Amino acid sequence: MKRVLLTIGVLFTSQSFAAAPTFCSSPTMAYQSGCTSTCAAVAAAVAAGDVVINNGAGGIPTNSYESCEGKVTKKSISVYKIEMAKATGDISRCTIWEGDDLTIELGGSSTASLASKYPINLTSCTVGVAYNTLLITTDTFEQFAAEAVFPDNSGSKVRTTSTYAAKDIGHSTATLATWRDVEFADSSLYYFTPGSNTSAHKKLGTSASATDLSSSTNVTMEWDLIKSLKAWATDTSTRTGWFCDPDDSVECSQEIAGNSDRYVSMMQPAYVTGFPLTLKEGDDTLDLEYVRYNSERGTNKTKGVKFIWLNDGGILKYAGVETTGDGGSHFVVTNVRSNEGL
Repeated sequence: MKRVLLTIGVLFTSQSFAAAPTFCSSPTMAYQSGCTSTCAAVAAAVAAGDVVINNGAGGIPTNSYESCEGKVTKKSISVYKIEMAKATGDISRCTIWEGDDLTIELGGSSTASLASKYPINLTSCTVGVAYNTLLITTDTFEQFAAEAVFPDNSGSKVRTTSTYAAKDIGHSTATLATWRDVEFADSSLYYFTPGSNTSAHKKLGTSASATDLSSSTNVTMEWDLIKSLKAWATDTSTRTGWFCDPDDSVECSQEIAGNSDRYVSMMQPAYVTGFPLTLKEGDDTLDLEYVRYNSERGTNKTKGVKFIWLNDGGILKYAGVETTGDGGSHFVVTNVRSNEGL
């Protein structure tokens, strides 16, 4: 019989510890600080005459790239270990759960109770230590499928595709050329950088395309989270062996030596309700809940995947896709107790 490990709750409203996404009131293809433009919202703005796609005024300048959020239909990742730790100084990490039967779904509006045959066990942790963060070991690769309408209001649709759907190898920042293409110069590479943009996006084909994929299906693609990590986590000196945000020493992840398929993420203390937690003698287990935001939040409001578009001499074409955050999620720790009587 399996024990309930995590319960997923889906939130539609903002919480103080993890802000929900803000969607742009005047959506454009051009980047707007502090808000998200979806492809569907831009298409609606085009229909209303507020945006012209093939120009630089809220649209896309000729021979340039811009992006908008699409709709996630699948987004899942396997979890292999959960540790408690301290966010500063000696992190004093201790394993509270480890297993091979836990997958979290990050897309859509579904809710589920996640169960595992491996229980939460606090016996390797230290009494008296004030734990205030969680370390989550997951698969390096996230599986996702997604779609979006063309933001020009043509009625055409883009979907995740099969050509570059599989896993590839190599994440080293020292050898970017081994896995990251500059636009579409090398068809053997799965990821590319559009124009002067330095972040990596997965290709949707060997070149940008205007083909309507309305009659196709959303193909599940493998997204390498380490590639995303190394685009922003460039501080490797604050925490030995970790990649951290230069502006935040807690926003960190760590590769696992000898295992390229797994890595560790450190949760912000503010995203773990019930922490800090100082264990007492006899504390053997606890209840852990994972709460995420719904990736579908209303008409023309979705979060979790971004499509990259090219204005190719006046023709709108899709070029690539990348996964994005859902706008906030958190863990809830409750009911720390003894195993006696269980």
